[in-house]
Amino acid sequence: MLVTSPAFAFEGVLKASLSTEQGVVAQIRARYSKAGDVRMDIQSRDANDQPVLSTTIMPAKGTSYYSIAHNQRQIVEIPYAALASSSQRVTGSGDNANLQIEKLGRETVSGVETEHVRVIDKDNNTVIELWLTQKYPADLWTRAFRGRNLGLEISDDERAKAMKKYGVEPGFSMKMRVEQAGGVPVVFLVEEIERIPVPLNVFSLPEGYSRVQDTPIPQP
Repeated sequence: MLVTSPAFAFEGVLKASLSTEQGVVAQIRARYSKAGDVRMDIQSRDANDQPVLSTTIMPAKGTSYYSIAHNQRQIVEIPYAALASSSQRVTGSGDNANLQIEKLGRETVSGVETEHVRVIDKDNNTVIELWLTQKYPADLWTRAFRGRNLGLEISDDERAKAMKKYGVEPGFSMKMRVEQAGGVPVVFLVEEIERIPVPLNVFSLPEGYSRVQDTPIPQP
């Protein structure tokens, strides 16, 4: 399982937005327990401009995590083994990464001082801008999104190794802008992070929903 040791686990709430050139397309709230449980809620809109709320709950213990579609009142149980299989396909090496890294100075994002870095991946024609801080654990994004398909070609550890090779200290991204060749640029912006106690019932499954056991390909 891909969990943080409870001794070092961040406990609190992260609130963020996902935007494209057309504006904000989703609001994100991730909650983390001291034991390592994670719950991520994404509020977006469907093709008919109707609100859609989806939730992923990732317990620190057990063999499965849960994808919840509130509009359909359905819970899909997915084995953590499916994530392990995906992780095995992430084979990129930080030692061989063909990157160009530009340090763009210090900037304040949502009240937090950050280091602004542009990473150009020459192998994949991808440009990623990161606004990094050491104030929060670097893996908060990965822990929240590990139950969804990110299409990663390089692991967190290997990415950190690559950045250190180019003289950049890895950290948590208060803001992240990703532009892939032929794609629409997307921006994740952290609006607020609070280190606060999170009640354990936050990570409980809702009652009255139908339950399905499956191994679907999670969608981003």
